[in-house]
Amino acid sequence: MSEPTTESVPLEETQQISPADPDREPLKTNVFEHMARSAGQLMPLFPYDHAGAIVPCGAVLIGSPDADYGHFFHWNTVNEVVVVYGAHRSVMATGQIMATQNLHGVNSYLRDEKEEGAYGLMVVTQHQAEEGDQSEAMIARCQECKAEIVRHEYDATPAGLPGYDATRHGGADDDRVSQFPTTVGSSRFADIRNSDAGRTCKECGHVNKPFTTAPWGWHRTVTQTTAVNAAYRALQEAGQPALQEVSR
Repeated sequence: MSEPTTESVPLEETQQISPADPDREPLKTNVFEHMARSAGQLMPLFPYDHAGAIVPCGAVLIGSPDADYGHFFHWNTVNEVVVVYGAHRSVMATGQIMATQNLHGVNSYLRDEKEEGAYGLMVVTQHQAEEGDQSEAMIARCQECKAEIVRHEYDATPAGLPGYDATRHGGADDDRVSQFPTTVGSSRFADIRNSDAGRTCKECGHVNKPFTTAPWGWHRTVTQTTAVNAAYRALQEAGQPALQEVSR
């Protein structure tokens, strides 16, 4: 057994935390307050989703007699880690941490989503790609024979990489708030899934019931982000006369 030492360790030999990126101001948020005012599920908690960024996204799943979250599969080329900040009557316990597989199932994670008072608050964190492209896919299976009926693949390459294109997600390069690719891709998946072709299984002919989009809030989030960016541009335009007057 080695003897304990009292020798001091030179500071330069210890691990150091590098200075903050001047273009990325350190921020903090309270996940409980943030998600209480959220427009939908998988909401980024911070305004950073560029290449190499760590992107924590909040979700609140709530049980009620009318709840219908459905089920689908999500595939991602980057890793995701789930942390449960609070849950009741959920298959995931408060404080549980789980690293998902690249292809994983998604539903309410509640033992019975029709039960009043069941809930789960979680944060799903992904590490954006630092090089190359980033891809995601949403997949639906037939409720009768389990064959694949919809596979919506989309490019989720983050800003800062050559393959990034804001217009691919319904945005623009000068947007004040970027559209989150996963949210846009999810809303488009839901539209495809709820079309006649997306509901009808080519294997067994079963016509699947529509996928309920309301509890996920994807369309609301995309629409709200578009409106916010339009409002920001309107403010800039309204302020131009005053700025021109000041510059004279």
